[in-house]
Order: sequence, then C-alpha cells, then structure tokens
Amino acid sequence: MEPEIVFLFYIFGSFGLMVVIFNGIFYGAMYQRVPKRKLKKIIELGKLTKEMTVYDLGAGFGRIMLAVAESGARTVGYEIDRAKVYWVQQQIKRKMLWNASIVHDNLLNADLSKCDVAYAYLSPPLMQKIGVKAQKEMRAGSRIISVEHKIPDWQPVYADENEKIFMYQKT
Repeated sequence: MEPEIVFLFYIFGSFGLMVVIFNGIFYGAMYQRVPKRKLKKIIELGKLTKEMTVYDLGAGFGRIMLAVAESGARTVGYEIDRAKVYWVQQQIKRKMLWNASIVHDNLLNADLSKCDVAYAYLSPPLMQKIGVKAQKEMRAGSRIISVEHKIPDWQPVYADENEKIFMYQKT
C-alpha cells in the first residue's frame, strides 16, 4: 500500500477513535473506563437479584450494565452517544443478554421511579443533577452507587474514600 494511503488511514482512524472516546465532553461527561476491582465492588454493593431493575446512567461502552446483566438483574443503560449505543447493542446480542437493553437518550431523561439501583460514573455537575432528579423521582429504598464523585447534599450509606465508591439510599 502507498505510504500516503497508510498515513490517511492512520489519521482518519485516529480521528474516529478520538471522536468516539471524547464525544461525551459535548454532553457533560467524558468516557472513563471502570477498573475491574471497582466494577466487582460496585456490583457486590448493589446486592442485585433477578427481580431488580438496574439503570446505568451514562452507560458508555456498557461495562457496568453488561456485568449487571451477567449477574442476572434486568439492566437498562442510558447513553447519548450513538456510536457507544450501537457498540453496546452488539455486545448484548453477542453475549445473548436478553435482560439488558440500552436507550439512546440523555441520562437526565431516564425515569428513575422505575429502577431499584442506579449506577453513575459521572462528572460533578451531572452528579448534582442526578441527586436533584433522584430526590424527586426515586422510590424510597432505591439506591444510587456512584464512582469517583459524590452527590452533593446526599449522605452516603456506604463510602470507600480510597476507591471513591459511594452508595446512597433514597429515604
């Protein structure tokens, strides 16, 4: 192959990858992969059962929601980035996780009254919005498990300051 063509493939491929990874900046949250040790911990904290409905707010490439679905709980991801939604849809089909679905929509449009547990790995401004929304919509006893950032004005029922994992329960 000609060096110019290889160079163009490299440039356009790199640009495409950057768009997929950094596209979330335009929506208020950049994609951040959840480390395996944190993923295991947040799944355990959820104490999930097959009867539960779990939301992954800002699902990204679906790492949390796919792990939740593999545990048996019904999971719904909310993701605004079309490319990531398509990726997760393909993973759901490939893994035959019929208890999982992903919605192409702004996570702030999710109806939190329908979930038992919500996972969030979001920026501080979005965590604040989720806190306000959850206070209005979530049922008593429902939980939010957040990674990295706290929900302002909420008191966690569990906090691991080293791993930055926080669990909140709606009263």
